[in-house]
Amino acid sequence: MRRLFIIVGLTSFGAMGMLAQESSDTLIERNVDVVKEYNPVIKDAGKINTMPEIKPIETKKAATSYSVWTTPYDVQASEIQPLDYATAQPIASKNHKQHFARLGGGNYGTILGELYTPIVQKQNWNIDLDLRNRTSLGSVKISEDNYTIPLEESCDGDPLKSKAFDSDTKGKLDFATTIRRNKELSAFVEGEYDAFRYYGYDDDMLEHFNHFSNYSDNEDFKQHHLTLDANARFRTKEFAGKWFYDLQSTYQLYANRDDLKEHTIFTQLGGQFRSDRYTIGLDIDMHNIFLNIPEESDYAFDNRDNMNNYTMLKLKPHVIFSGEIGKMNIGIKAAFGIGQGKKGAVCPDISGTIKLKKDVAYLYACVTGDYEVKNYHAMMRENKYLAPDVRVEDTYTPIDVYAGVRVKIAKRVDMDVYGGYKIINNPYFFVNKYRNRVVNGDTISVMTRQFDVVYEKNAGVFNAGMSLAYHYKDRLDMGLNVVVNKWALEKNDYAWQRPDWMVDYHMNYNVTKNFRLNLGYEFEGGRYAKVGKEAVKMRNAHNISFGADYKLLNWLDIFARLDNMINQPYQSWYGYDCHGFNFLAGLSFFF
Repeated sequence: MRRLFIIVGLTSFGAMGMLAQESSDTLIERNVDVVKEYNPVIKDAGKINTMPEIKPIETKKAATSYSVWTTPYDVQASEIQPLDYATAQPIASKNHKQHFARLGGGNYGTILGELYTPIVQKQNWNIDLDLRNRTSLGSVKISEDNYTIPLEESCDGDPLKSKAFDSDTKGKLDFATTIRRNKELSAFVEGEYDAFRYYGYDDDMLEHFNHFSNYSDNEDFKQHHLTLDANARFRTKEFAGKWFYDLQSTYQLYANRDDLKEHTIFTQLGGQFRSDRYTIGLDIDMHNIFLNIPEESDYAFDNRDNMNNYTMLKLKPHVIFSGEIGKMNIGIKAAFGIGQGKKGAVCPDISGTIKLKKDVAYLYACVTGDYEVKNYHAMMRENKYLAPDVRVEDTYTPIDVYAGVRVKIAKRVDMDVYGGYKIINNPYFFVNKYRNRVVNGDTISVMTRQFDVVYEKNAGVFNAGMSLAYHYKDRLDMGLNVVVNKWALEKNDYAWQRPDWMVDYHMNYNVTKNFRLNLGYEFEGGRYAKVGKEAVKMRNAHNISFGADYKLLNWLDIFARLDNMINQPYQSWYGYDCHGFNFLAGLSFFF
């Protein structure tokens, strides 16, 4: 606690000089229009272990955003989740003046389809429809060197394979209208149906291939996740006089093949009052979660005691001071649970940015924390192979301290270097789930293709990172991110399945106005899996991808994507081998 007061005091003292004068230019902001028209980035071909698109990471540090098709330069001083290997590049933005369709296919039985249409485009309001499907029908080869137990070949002499069916369909209908120029009313309905198989390695498969028992690859290995989001929002686009407000509510539905249903009503209220010297704000978030658990189901729900309806209320009052040399936010975050979760949790929320040299060097620091609600809707996007009866408990971070510097080290080169430390209460780690099975009259515990979680009472995480970004006119963008995470644990030997090291490199190059190339490399190292009572070191993951896009006509593009070009056997989660070298090619239409 003494260290906390010292850190808070130093952060506050260092930002006092910012109150002298007013300035809105306190952060590095770069918005680069790389291209003026829509040109799609090629999505990955075959690996079906990942979500279909990248979700933005919330961060207090300003990020450089590259429009249309380049990867954003964005780092954050916190522990980062495992990579989405198959989505090294983001999905391109749609040009709201054009209809768009894309068709593609590749090895491993990969099929890609996408349709975007602006149904209504008026001066003050619009309606958009976006539909996508990506299906993979192929099988994944089980790599022996990913496991500690030797695997034999199957009875017919072929290598071990597991059917890896995955079909993800998404649809979204957007509506937005401007009211009196400064206010906006919007709504959307978004649905996703992700049908897949638990295709990975497990103890039953080992017994089958080693001739210990009969093995039936039946319907029990199929699953689907259905999610629905319906949102309504009213906000001011900018300050209306001295006031700014943002009100929205979202209904979220989650349902799966085992008749489990979760209903979440997520309400957000935000408001700010701005004076000449400071801005006062209050954000209110409320989660109301209701679970419907089937009384009778083919699936044994073992954790019913942790499946209660509950409400979580979060309050975030804050005051922001701006001056000639920087900006400072002073506030707190408070969370209150009813029915489940913590009854009360409070943490600081203090951050500041100091302008060392305008447009050249900025120093930032933060002392904060957070309370994260872990409902099914969110967790199944993080790990779709999580067992249906695992209701992950909420995570509380009482203290998260980080500091860094952003510097323009050359005319076209930006660098961000940071370090931090956080304490997490009740963090969770994914481990392979075991169930009791009766084999020849004996009850044994076998590893399944689903995942459970184990918890740590309190964990410390040191993290540091560096990011470099280079941009040359409208021709070339390059970015390199390096992140290291080191955990201090008591109950667990390792932070199971989480990487210690992460590297992400990307390059986007416009050869001509009509011909574009992109190259990516991703690395994860230092991952361990908990298999029974054993700690198993997982193979380091290296993924090299290459894409090309050529505009044949004003209304037609041809694209191609190569992924896992070195054909390296690695795993997304323990027991889930990724596809080897895979490709995807197709056509994009504009009409």
